[in-house]
Amino acid sequence: MNKLFFLFFLVFGFHAYGCNELLDTDVKILNEKEFKNLCEYSDHTILVVNTASKCGFTYQYEQLESLQRRFKDKKFTVLGFPSRNFMGQEFRDEEKVSEFCKATFDVSFPLFSIANVKNSTNHPFYKKIYKLTRERPSWNFHKYLITSSGEIKSFSHRIDPEDAQIVSAIQDSINL
Repeated sequence: MNKLFFLFFLVFGFHAYGCNELLDTDVKILNEKEFKNLCEYSDHTILVVNTASKCGFTYQYEQLESLQRRFKDKKFTVLGFPSRNFMGQEFRDEEKVSEFCKATFDVSFPLFSIANVKNSTNHPFYKKIYKLTRERPSWNFHKYLITSSGEIKSFSHRIDPEDAQIVSAIQDSINL
């Protein structure tokens, strides 16, 4: 069941440069030593997904990439966070994750370092999402849509990325 969490800008506590507290998080880029601050996406609609390369839902990468290509010019992006929390269905080696995603699904959306998303206390971004939504991923490919108005909509791993519920929410957020 989808849950809608209204998060107004006052809850986020905007900084002078326009980035909210949720996105003001440094996360390590997959298979690199560099970090990226998610404020880079503060003017985007964002679909946050915890991913896995060896899961029955791995086919969703194809749909995630389709959404990325379809809406990237409309200030939309997918952000992928590989996770080993659910039966270890992700490679341990980040280079293998990166190679798999590129070779199998030609993933172009940003992927970040393997994350602990299950208890949401070890990963700074997922910790903030949990604090705002009180919901944690229950399996690989759980999706959080952060809209341009600051709402977070949560979608089960069982809902495909190109399901009408998700596509409609993206289109509403980017004013299509």
